[in-house]
Amino acid sequence: MLVLLNLTAPPILLLFLPAAFVGNYALPAPPLSDVAVFSPTGEPLPAWVLNSTLYVLQDGGPAVAVYVPKFENASGLYSVAVNAPSLVVQAPPGVMVEDVSPTPSRVEVNKTGLYLFLQGPASVKYTFFSVEVRPPPQRTATPPTTAPPVTTPTQTTTQPTQPTQTVTTAPPPTTAQPTVAPAAPPPSAPGGGGAELMWAAAGVLVAAAAAAAALLLRRRSAGGGCADLNETDLAIIRALGERGGAADRVELQDALSIPKTTLHRHLHKLARYGYVRLVQEGARQRVELLKSC
Repeated sequence: MLVLLNLTAPPILLLFLPAAFVGNYALPAPPLSDVAVFSPTGEPLPAWVLNSTLYVLQDGGPAVAVYVPKFENASGLYSVAVNAPSLVVQAPPGVMVEDVSPTPSRVEVNKTGLYLFLQGPASVKYTFFSVEVRPPPQRTATPPTTAPPVTTPTQTTTQPTQPTQTVTTAPPPTTAQPTVAPAAPPPSAPGGGGAELMWAAAGVLVAAAAAAAALLLRRRSAGGGCADLNETDLAIIRALGERGGAADRVELQDALSIPKTTLHRHLHKLARYGYVRLVQEGARQRVELLKSC
């Protein structure tokens, strides 16, 4: 049985079950939701859990089981433990792994995220982050200044023995100045990456399985509104409000007198809940208040 732990909110466990007629499997973590089981074609299969054992009517073929394991959420820092001989941990983009035990035997990275190969039992702690990078302002080219045309005054020449003749000199023609168009920005270069075929397929299954597990989820550990915030979260929101709704991250840390790691954890929690936005400006990061309690 292959075990894949997807670090989302909440986490998702996928169990790739071998071919069997009636399969029974020890669950690697206590379930927090119902366990959904599917055939390779996506059809649901009959399954039930009894005393931490999963029973599945597989009709002689392989199957995939999906459920939300028991986990903890302390101020935006998620932790989950899995008891399996071996497992793969997937951290999608936007997830930061704070701690993992034991040390991964192998690490893979591709465009679907970070993959950690572990020998169980294992525990993982992770959080979420959101960084907005703004490009520097573009300078507009100033058109050249065109000088006014120069007009030569009229000159009159008088001959003593001939009638008076008037000679008029026409002004020189005006040369049109070329218009300088601003240069178009260069196109951005596309990125790329590779990974093993079986784990790329597992990444696709993760997206479909996460949607199925969300429909089966009965309990969620986090609620909505300001009831989810603790005193440190509220202190950060108040400090931003007192500074006009925005402040540098270093200024915020000095004002609240809290450790850097603590501020990091609470800021990413508030960013995920939609209270603040983190804006990267060069080597500095600014925190913007989006809503308050």
